[in-house]
Amino acid sequence: MSDPQLIDAVVEESAEQDVPGFRKKRNLCRQLLLDDPAVYHIAHYTGGVLDFSLDLLAHISAPAGRPDTDPTQRREAYRRVGAQLVYRAAELSRRVWHLQCGGLVRLAAQTRVDYVFCNTTVGGEHVVGFARTAPATDSVVDPAAASQIDQRAAKLATDLRGLVRQPSQNPGGWQTEAYDPSSSDGDITSHLTEVGDSEAILTRALRPSGLHYLSHHRLGEQVTAVDILAHPDLEQFFNRGATVVDRRIGYQRLARDLSLLALQVSRDLRRAITGEVERLVLDLEIGAVYYYLLAPDEYLFGVCLDQDWVSHADQAIWKVGGELSRTRP
Repeated sequence: MSDPQLIDAVVEESAEQDVPGFRKKRNLCRQLLLDDPAVYHIAHYTGGVLDFSLDLLAHISAPAGRPDTDPTQRREAYRRVGAQLVYRAAELSRRVWHLQCGGLVRLAAQTRVDYVFCNTTVGGEHVVGFARTAPATDSVVDPAAASQIDQRAAKLATDLRGLVRQPSQNPGGWQTEAYDPSSSDGDITSHLTEVGDSEAILTRALRPSGLHYLSHHRLGEQVTAVDILAHPDLEQFFNRGATVVDRRIGYQRLARDLSLLALQVSRDLRRAITGEVERLVLDLEIGAVYYYLLAPDEYLFGVCLDQDWVSHADQAIWKVGGELSRTRP
């Protein structure tokens, strides 16, 4: 049962044209806000236009805002930032379409103290949420700090789709049955393709039931790239229009652009959250791509082709980032 004080602190605002169809959607969003103390603002958009928002900005659990802003001003800032993030998500969905892995179903952005999600539900509808995480103490932000928030956000997106009888898109791969990460996928050596001076740290992270492509970038240049795209367990993800070579070239291009895309998302969010985006996940209908900032001019780019292993691949990249940071001179 939710805390009565928390229930009383929820502030709801609707667009000028409120419709009966919002009622059940609003109730689902309110339940997430009350169930997860880390989430303090959530809003629903159609076509990038606000339908309704709910927040706990006036509650003691919400992060403190700037001294020169009151909750009303902050509320308006979050709504505008959310609309901008929906626009960015739609733009990124078009940008990654050439990968032939479907549209963007989830955009996740994490700083050292904040987590923001933008989940596509149906058609042009999106739900955007802001949450506070425990401050990062590791050199690379840990996805585990936001995993509980992300799982609840994924359930919300699934429940919103369920209202119109649409199946789950399994955002984050959270509905997949857990597996033993220490289990072996067999020998991948014969299926490993390396570009540049590959490091063992990167190659050890690859497995068919997890991470499939990983590259390391510094000062705008690719340092290392490894993949197992030619593994027979992944052959169903390729076709005449998306061969292994096609995907590899597409990933190399996207990897070069992703640091700029992360900066753009940081700029979109700066009126609402603290710090730079250090982890960015573009969760597609089939699989996901990842960006992890290691240093001001250094980052990792990763790809998982199988929706079942999106969260496992996410964790694998974080571990690589930590190992690289510890071996840095």
